[in-house]
Amino acid sequence: MAEYHVFAGAFGIYAGKTNKNSTEWLDKSDVTEECFHAVRDYLAMECEQKNQDCAGFLWKRKDGKFVELLVRIKEDENK
Repeated sequence: MAEYHVFAGAFGIYAGKTNKNSTEWLDKSDVTEECFHAVRDYLAMECEQKNQDCAGFLWKRKDGKFVELLVRIKEDENK
């Protein structure tokens, strides 16, 4: 049975089905923009629910460094 996966490649983020062993794409679509929009909207909702201006994730890499992904809600600077 095929499995559905999301994968980050050199040229974008792809989603689709792979073979049983997940070693070969059976079909895939570039979902880069949709993924960023979904993560943006999810983190914006987190901000609103917690009444904060910032939300995000933090991951520790194998080399000991950290990767931080943040969304910050700001007022319009042109007002």
